[in-house]
Amino acid sequence: MRNAEPFMAHTLSIIVVALNEGRNIARLIRGLEALQKPPGVALEIILVDGGSSDETIRVAERDGFTRIIETAGASIPACRNRGVRESTGEWLAFLDADCEPADDWLLHAARLMQSPGPRILGWPVEPPDPPTWVQAAWHAHWTHKNYRRETMDGEEVASSQGFRLVTTRNMVLHRTVFEDLGGFDEELPTGEDTDFVFRAHVKGIPVLGAPALRVVHHGEPRTLGPFFRQQLWHANRTSYGRILRKTGARVGGNALLFTAAFSAGLVLLAAAAGALAAGRASLAAACVLPLAALVLLPAVLMASRARRWDLVPRLAVLYAAYGLARSLDLAGFFRAKRSWKK
Repeated sequence: MRNAEPFMAHTLSIIVVALNEGRNIARLIRGLEALQKPPGVALEIILVDGGSSDETIRVAERDGFTRIIETAGASIPACRNRGVRESTGEWLAFLDADCEPADDWLLHAARLMQSPGPRILGWPVEPPDPPTWVQAAWHAHWTHKNYRRETMDGEEVASSQGFRLVTTRNMVLHRTVFEDLGGFDEELPTGEDTDFVFRAHVKGIPVLGAPALRVVHHGEPRTLGPFFRQQLWHANRTSYGRILRKTGARVGGNALLFTAAFSAGLVLLAAAAGALAAGRASLAAACVLPLAALVLLPAVLMASRARRWDLVPRLAVLYAAYGLARSLDLAGFFRAKRSWKK
């Protein structure tokens, strides 16, 4: 990457929301201290703690956060909004406490943020090395959602429905975008970042997936059980309703449509069990086929994009777990959102 390009003076406020992340905070700070900084770009690092009972606050004080804000019991979107209110930068970034940016993360972000127009940037986080099969397959899913690339300001980006690639684990944006959108919706228990970038897209604000913005997520689910609990946590009927009202699911409705189809497939699966008990094997097979096709076809598509056919059965299993978790949420189960890490 060319580092000699001139940069105007900017402050980037990095906002980290944490709850009992004492074992991860030091690693994040080390990663931020190792960032290559363009001339004129200063960092402000803000921790918003949601009421940790471990050593998160002590480690943050020791390791040099610019500001530490304690908001015990506050929701995640409320913590993020509070962090922005307490920040001073005209550029904002969100990273999770258990994440670690690559040392050139800021260089790539700054090149794209120099644009005079409003933008949101990000890219799916990657698992630590070596990844488990769950981590590797799910990362392949995320990074191959949008396969179209273009060059913008010297960087490779995915601009077509780039909002599908950006979460607050790895997000950079202009403060004017945050203010224009009114911040994160504090009525949402989870999925506030997905709602945020979707609202930006609907409003015509560019949301760009930028592969060079590499961030390792050390807390990525390693096995199928935590993955399933994570999907229960992220599922949100309220967000689905907004997508339906705003676009009729024509844009941003992939998760909703898949969940609805999977729920219908579960009904057919129950019918298949009844048919099999009645000795009608052909009818039972016919009832099972739609659900099998629903998880296999996207698995084949993503595996073909990744050029890794060994991913087909792995992705099919993950899509089945995803569909079950999202269907349970859609049906009204597990409405109390407890962290999937517990």
